[in-house]
Amino acid sequence: MRFVSVKSAEQQAALMLHRTRELPVRQRTMLATSLRAHLAEFGLIAPQGIHRVEKLAAEVHNPAVPPLAREALMVLVGELASL
Repeated sequence: MRFVSVKSAEQQAALMLHRTRELPVRQRTMLATSLRAHLAEFGLIAPQGIHRVEKLAAEVHNPAVPPLAREALMVLVGELASL
């Protein structure tokens, strides 16, 4: 059995700060990956990278994307913008 030393309140606060920041970063990555994958289904391929998401979001308005899919993808784009 491994024993763990008791953490001080400051140490716990620092860990909480790191985890709190990590969550939106993971969510942003998941949203960007999902957007890339959905657009790839319509033949719109984009390179990976969070810095390329803005250009990728503009591809949602491409005529190759059906209106129903465009509506769903705009939800993802909105979530990305809020993060």
